[in-house]
Amino acid sequence: MVHRPRYDDWTLPKGKQDAGEPIEATATREVNEETGFAARVVGHAGTNRYRVDGGDKQVDYFWMRPYRFDGFTPNDEVDQVLWLPIETARAALTYQFDRRLVGNGRLADVARNTTLHIVRHGAAGDRTRWTGDDSERPLTDKGLAQAEAIADALEGVGVTRILSSDYRRCRQTVEPLADRIGKKVENHDALREGAHPHLIAELLDEVAGSTAVLCSHGDVIPEMLRRLQWMGVRFLSPAACQKASTWVVSHDGEAFAEALYVEPPSTH
Repeated sequence: MVHRPRYDDWTLPKGKQDAGEPIEATATREVNEETGFAARVVGHAGTNRYRVDGGDKQVDYFWMRPYRFDGFTPNDEVDQVLWLPIETARAALTYQFDRRLVGNGRLADVARNTTLHIVRHGAAGDRTRWTGDDSERPLTDKGLAQAEAIADALEGVGVTRILSSDYRRCRQTVEPLADRIGKKVENHDALREGAHPHLIAELLDEVAGSTAVLCSHGDVIPEMLRRLQWMGVRFLSPAACQKASTWVVSHDGEAFAEALYVEPPSTH
């Protein structure tokens, strides 16, 4: 919760949506700006609608998990930030809706049983026969069919983020899923070929506890699996990394728990 000196109130972080900005991006940006915490959305918490200055106002709230603290400097908009237990927060918050929101929130349900889907890009032909920049090598017809099949499999699992290497073949692999569920494909350096293990470890920390799809390459995914194994994840399948395959990694609300390998989809 944050204190706003202009109003002398204690409330939840919020702010205005920029033009063309997804509402989840607005939420995470405002939380970062007002508290210093970089966070990921893990679920929708509620909506408040009311009239102000003769117009209608709507505020959407999201459950989030912080993954990095960037530092906080008191300012004219927010001069204090507090983490409080739910019951203490309910007593301290100024507004009834805020109190009701945090009091009725089913946080345990939101945090439990989230899943990470680590996807290797689909078939993209022979690297040695491609004459252009390898980052622009596209999926073959088989790879495009695999991408649609992956979208079939993941469309209904509640994906909140889709992250990918910026290589064309990776983005093409998850774009059908993104189109179906209305999510943007986010490029991430930790998923590019040759990514440093430190970047990969930071990415796993960032997405822990969210239902996310990560699309990457045959050198990055094994490194990611090694990191998960070091973190204590129980592997239910032998290590493998075929094109268009998926590793499904469960999260029990506290830590990554189990990893299961899913073979590439049939496209016949």
